Amino acid sequence: METLSVLQLLFCVVVVTVAFAVRGGTGFGGGAIAVPLLALVFPLQVTVPVVTVLNMLSSVGHGISGWRHIVWPAIWRMVPGSLAGVLIGLYLLTLVDPRPLAKALGVFVMLYALYVLLLAGREFKVPSRWMAVITVVTSFSAGLIGSLFGGAAGPIYVVYLNTLRLARDAFRVTITTIMLFQGTARTAGYAMLGLYDGQALLLLAAALPTMLLGSWLGARLIRRFNPLWFNRAVGGVLLISGAALVYR
Repeated sequence: METLSVLQLLFCVVVVTVAFAVRGGTGFGGGAIAVPLLALVFPLQVTVPVVTVLNMLSSVGHGISGWRHIVWPAIWRMVPGSLAGVLIGLYLLTLVDPRPLAKALGVFVMLYALYVLLLAGREFKVPSRWMAVITVVTSFSAGLIGSLFGGAAGPIYVVYLNTLRLARDAFRVTITTIMLFQGTARTAGYAMLGLYDGQALLLLAAALPTMLLGSWLGARLIRRFNPLWFNRAVGGVLLISGAALVYR
């Protein structure tokens, strides 16, 4: 691993802490924040596997603490499509050049930032006859995008679970559980591809304490924030980080 400057190290510490504070408070968003920002310092093929493990470990903690609220039928409906998307995403990851992949991530993050700024929190009524198709499309898309871009799959699960109108605690623990299943499959795939090399493992070891700190802070602080202003702040950060990846 190339030697990082003090400013780069501080940047990584702040990014991981803030990303998992958001995840600790909301149940999602950690990867969507951490991956594009860390990709400004590390290659995407290092950042994505590392953030995947951090997300998975974070999901284990959330799932244990709130397992009684998990909506299992919603998870079982999404598992097959998600796993199919993961497999195809892992295959594409071995074919795509990392530079255009990073720019594609930037575009995706900017689109998600616009969703957060303009549409987050709104309820969408979906006719029941469309739910089977929507389940297949969203679960497959989440698996595919998750394999290519790490925790960026979270927003897709959010959109789908919002159509089910789950209670806050049920929503939070259900989304972390489905991401735990997906993260386990992706981690196994990344390991088979040899992406957990010395550089990735060193970054993972360094990021683990800050992930735990962020998760602890999020569970105690994020829920106290005004949701509207919080979403706007997250959306602004994502818009800037996505643009930086596109134009770097």
